[in-house]
Amino acid sequence: MKFISKLNGFVLIIVFLILMYMIYSLNLLPFKYFIILGSILLLFVLLFVFKLIRKKTGLISRIFFNILSICFIIGQIYIMTYIDATHDFMKSIAAKNFEKVTYDVVVNSNNNINDIGNLYNKDVGYLESDKNYPIVKLKIRNDVKYKDKKYNDVDNFIKTISTGNINAVILEDSYYELLKEENTNLSTNTKVIKQYKIVVKKDNKKKATTLNKDSFLLYISGIDTYGKIATVSRSDVNLLMAVNKSKGKILLVSIPRDYYVQLYNTTGVKDKLTHAGIYGIDTSIKTIDNLLDTKIDYYARINFSTLTKTIDLLDGIDVYSDKAFTPTSNKSVYINEGINHMDGETALAFARERYIYSTGDRKRGENQQAIITAMIKKMSNVEYITKYKDILKSLEGTFETDMEYKEMTNLFKMQLDKKTNWQIDSISLDGTGARKPTYSMGSRNLYVMIPDEETVNNAKVRLNEYLK
Repeated sequence: MKFISKLNGFVLIIVFLILMYMIYSLNLLPFKYFIILGSILLLFVLLFVFKLIRKKTGLISRIFFNILSICFIIGQIYIMTYIDATHDFMKSIAAKNFEKVTYDVVVNSNNNINDIGNLYNKDVGYLESDKNYPIVKLKIRNDVKYKDKKYNDVDNFIKTISTGNINAVILEDSYYELLKEENTNLSTNTKVIKQYKIVVKKDNKKKATTLNKDSFLLYISGIDTYGKIATVSRSDVNLLMAVNKSKGKILLVSIPRDYYVQLYNTTGVKDKLTHAGIYGIDTSIKTIDNLLDTKIDYYARINFSTLTKTIDLLDGIDVYSDKAFTPTSNKSVYINEGINHMDGETALAFARERYIYSTGDRKRGENQQAIITAMIKKMSNVEYITKYKDILKSLEGTFETDMEYKEMTNLFKMQLDKKTNWQIDSISLDGTGARKPTYSMGSRNLYVMIPDEETVNNAKVRLNEYLK
């Protein structure tokens, strides 16, 4: 029994040291809380070790403290699993310097080309403006040698493949889907015979950290596409969050997805802000920087299509709707006026809806904010602690940010330390609906929103107030 007691005492100390190291490495607890927690746990460890190795401890007492120490060891190991899950999740969403881009080899539906090998020595078209084409070209030529043909006019490019005047074209997948939405003949007259996935580095210039500054600006990009968050896609929600840490104030600035702006690194015809996303997150960021004369410090991307599993793990969420309707994207669900208890499928349909609202995308953005708020409230309920690891696992691939791990955890530590009661204000940019040609879609007139300069200038002033 004495040997078992000494072994228990040794294991107890080792497990305690490992636990404290993991908590310290997680970097979520303010130092004073870390010291308090460590001191309390250390007192228990010393008490157990003293009772286990003390010669005068009776047999019954020794057995009792052996059992207690084993329970304490198991408890600490159990806590370690939660720390490990939290660490893995934080790592999974932090600071990736690449994007995954899928390319389609598209052919006319009426020809007999069904395999990539059929394109040997044949003409294959691509857009001159596609900066990633040289990368995907190398990958495709590992499978087949073809002749590439450059196009600098989107309209001619679309017409050529729709009519079958060229054997095939190479298109980025989200751009191809976008073209099909606006050109119905493209959906019926073309097909994909093969896809290629490439990894493209983002603009990884070292930026100055904002950890020691009083304020920072975060760009929240909401996408609505199936697949991993790192996949290039349109940005359907564009939200700026100006955070002033010293004043405890946050300003939310909502920018309509159809805002007619000059995309970064383009000239001539303007485009919808949402289309900036198909050229990568950097293009979206720099386009907004130019629009509002500001400097975005960080971005965060959220994919609403992959939140359904998380909502189901939370046994649904309660969200308010100001009107009753059947969502356009899912006729099998119904939204009541008032509070709705939504499962994942219903919440996704609610988050996607914009057609039944007079304010369209602006209202959709508000609904998506309501869903995120409801999820945060539900996850803060202690009854879901048993599902904590499953919830974190379900969130992987849903969020992505360019914040470094330490930058994120230091913000959490600041909130735990100061317990700031944030004052949140919000404004929206406005505009007038119109039909205009766009940079990415060619001369065909699409619905866009012409910016209201008064709301743009107001946003510039308000952002400067929060960030200066």
